[in-house]
Amino acid sequence: MVRFVVMAAGLATRMGKDKLVLPWKDTTVLGYVLQTVLEAITLQEQRFGESSHSGATEVYVVARHPMEVYLTTDCIRRFHACGGVWIQVASPKPLAETIRYGLQDLNSKVHWIGFLPGDQVGITAPRLADCLQQILLVSPDFLVPFSGDKAGSPVFFHKRYVPELLALQGEKGGREVLYRYPELWEKYPVEESLFLDVDTPEQYNALRGQISKESV
Repeated sequence: MVRFVVMAAGLATRMGKDKLVLPWKDTTVLGYVLQTVLEAITLQEQRFGESSHSGATEVYVVARHPMEVYLTTDCIRRFHACGGVWIQVASPKPLAETIRYGLQDLNSKVHWIGFLPGDQVGITAPRLADCLQQILLVSPDFLVPFSGDKAGSPVFFHKRYVPELLALQGEKGGREVLYRYPELWEKYPVEESLFLDVDTPEQYNALRGQISKESV
């Protein structure tokens, strides 16, 4: 089983406010990312039909507000239907603490954990489904999306690295663990656009403008 951890409890220092509640397409930034994750899970299950891989994914979200702030009614319904877990935190959390929240209650069926930033709006359901398929077929220590020589998210870790992830402190994230073992990476080629995220007001406004032009 694979657990997605959608990380949505950060400080957002460059944006100056909770960027994940900002409008994006027909929902919010976080709502769009979570919708994409749920679509990817559905797509992966459809590919395998009723095989042993069906239902092999769970979703945890670590966020600063209730799900109703970010998600449409339909997305909430789908999130509950897949057994999703929403962890609300009282205040912004550093990266390492968000990771610890996302790793709680791991059971013996979870063998990989994939960490996805809540603002990675470039993510697509087909590519996420491809990553899931690669994990289930290859069983790597780490699955790392690559575009050229650039590594991005989501990165998937085998559960044997959970103790090292839990030991992280402050703003040190999963890459601190990942880069200890570059020889064990399973590199998965993707388009660089997959790594698009929202960090600053200027970037957000530019991306929103681009989407508006594409929809005309």
